[in-house]
Amino acid sequence: MLLINTSTLLLEPFYGDEIPPYAILSHTWADGEVSFPEFMQLSETKNDRITSKAGYLKISATCERARNDGHCYAWIDTCCIDKTSSAELTEAINSMFDWYRQSEVCYVYLNDFMLDTADVPSREQFDAEFRKCHWFTRGWCLQELLAPGKLRFFNQKWQEIGTKSKLAQLISDITGVPETVLWVPPRKDIQEFPIAARISWIAKRRTTRIEDMSYSLLGILNVNMPMLYGEGQKAFLRLQEEIIKKYNDLSVFAWNGKASASGFMPVLAPMPSCFEINPSDKHSSLRRYSGRQLGDRLSTQFSLTNQGVFFPSAKLHYQPALPDYRHHYLLPLNYSAPSFRGRGKQRYILLQKVGPGLFIRLHDSFDRMKAFQKTQFTGVFSEAVCILNSLPEPIIRQLVLWERYAVRLRWKPWAKPGRRYMHIRTAQPRGSWDIAANQFLLEMAYERHMHIEFVPGNYDSNPSFKYFVLVIQVGDHQPQRDPAMVSARIVSADIWEGITITSSSLGFRRRESLVLESLPLIKGTGDADSISLAGYDISVSVQLVTEPNEQPYHLVYLDWEATTALPVTMGNEDADMWLGRRALTGSGDGKGRLTKSCNPQNG
Repeated sequence: MLLINTSTLLLEPFYGDEIPPYAILSHTWADGEVSFPEFMQLSETKNDRITSKAGYLKISATCERARNDGHCYAWIDTCCIDKTSSAELTEAINSMFDWYRQSEVCYVYLNDFMLDTADVPSREQFDAEFRKCHWFTRGWCLQELLAPGKLRFFNQKWQEIGTKSKLAQLISDITGVPETVLWVPPRKDIQEFPIAARISWIAKRRTTRIEDMSYSLLGILNVNMPMLYGEGQKAFLRLQEEIIKKYNDLSVFAWNGKASASGFMPVLAPMPSCFEINPSDKHSSLRRYSGRQLGDRLSTQFSLTNQGVFFPSAKLHYQPALPDYRHHYLLPLNYSAPSFRGRGKQRYILLQKVGPGLFIRLHDSFDRMKAFQKTQFTGVFSEAVCILNSLPEPIIRQLVLWERYAVRLRWKPWAKPGRRYMHIRTAQPRGSWDIAANQFLLEMAYERHMHIEFVPGNYDSNPSFKYFVLVIQVGDHQPQRDPAMVSARIVSADIWEGITITSSSLGFRRRESLVLESLPLIKGTGDADSISLAGYDISVSVQLVTEPNEQPYHLVYLDWEATTALPVTMGNEDADMWLGRRALTGSGDGKGRLTKSCNPQNG
């Protein structure tokens, strides 16, 4: 670390534990700053061109103030860093927060604060002039506000006008930084605040270099990374990657921004300004937030992959589709910032499942949030989730087809006396199952076989939860997998459980393939596969559905007839399934049955 001797105004190097106590300067750069090479020249020979610069007068005044306060050394960023050395610049940027924190005192020189202390300005005059200071708009000055324990403000004439502690309320109102952080000693450490809260403090600030908006956050977020000037906004993506490597703080995803025309968004923010909070939220619970319980943090695990952000077991909710909107999933963030969309105290991001374990972030537009405002969340469930981050145009064009040739399961409803009866025991492969719509997504999947274990009836008719298996095959027996062709068969639980899978018999084949080989062929494509179980004759049909302005999908429909008289009482969800089936078949008798659906163009 290079320090200026406040008596000789010469630079002296110090290392490790040898670093003496020092004062440090915080200021905004202006024309006429003295660089490291220029300051080194002064140690060899006098140079009136350099000593007449405004920057040199600032250095001289800083050293004089430090010397009068009993400090033998001072540090100033303009002349104490050799910016021609990339190694030294990287070390300085990664160490700067600590250098400010370890200083004996920090002098904040406000060259645009014109009021003279001798004039005794009113409180209103002082506050108005203080708010206008350029220092509060610069990115690097944020860490210079937060890190030092002792911070003193000076006007243009180097007259002291206050300290961080005495001006804490005014500074908090200007910057959005909680007063509890600004008091001396601070009531809360900045590391207690969520990642999103800390980034929000810099969201309205600016730096000359785009990359410095990210580099100036390193100490505030307590991460390190190399400097790559020229990378532009990629620096903020790298910063978020470093954050995710170190923290399991879900608030890193709590940002607002614009979406593509498809409504999709990356999971990582493109720039710090996306974390900006609304002015009306300055005195919200965000300032008082100090982190969740340790158990919540330990139960959250996610990491970066070459596809995006991967959660081995994400806790999700979902909301079913509405007339003008498809269903979506919700990932709670355990974050209480009111500027970020949510309901009540819940904050979350919206996700759309687009493929096997693949999700994409949805834009939470005002119209969408308003439409779903009164729609209940489902109970929480866990699933492996990978949220895509890189969204070039070719990928988006493919993603908008996420529901093409989906296999949707619907059934004629059973009575629901008392409580909900769960019909689907399991659906495999789980990664391709879109639980919010009871459908398999085929567009980006590769499997040719799927199955659903289905429990018919209700608590009265099937108290022992007898089940059968729907085995679904994509394409026919050709080597090429064709998602436009789908067939479905009903398999009894006895046959399903009786298939013995061994390494010699299975090879690269799935259980579903072995089961289909054991079944007799259906005579014609118009005949339905069926089973008698739990007092019902149950049949399955498959139909390719093509509707205007929608992707084609396969409707797999379960129809049944009771072998004994049983009442049918429809709930809203089941009634919707039944009415949807009637709309597709033109009747409610369930006789429009097919066991195979295909694209007419493919025969």
